[in-house]
Amino acid sequence: MELHYYSVEVAKECGLNSAALFANIAFWIKKNRANRKHFHDGTYWTYNSMKAFEDLFPYFTERQVKTALKKLEDYGYIKTGNYNKLPFDRTKWYALTNKGYVILGQDNA
Repeated sequence: MELHYYSVEVAKECGLNSAALFANIAFWIKKNRANRKHFHDGTYWTYNSMKAFEDLFPYFTERQVKTALKKLEDYGYIKTGNYNKLPFDRTKWYALTNKGYVILGQDNA
């Protein structure tokens, strides 16, 4: 059985969908930080395609994923970037903002 969890504070501000995606992004950034991977412009990043998010969260549509990620960015929990090696690769990269780290009880150092 697979379990998904979320931050109640993020859910109250952005909704459950955003909170579930935030927890997933935070997990991978924490893992990348521990492994010293994907460090760009002073912060650790993770990446996923829309298809990957849909596979990870089969109960969300593509539109729900896009809306949830946009809310996280608009409310200042995450930021996006592009660190792909190939210019035609449109996979988005995600990093936590200071606000995102505060929710997790961490600093971004």
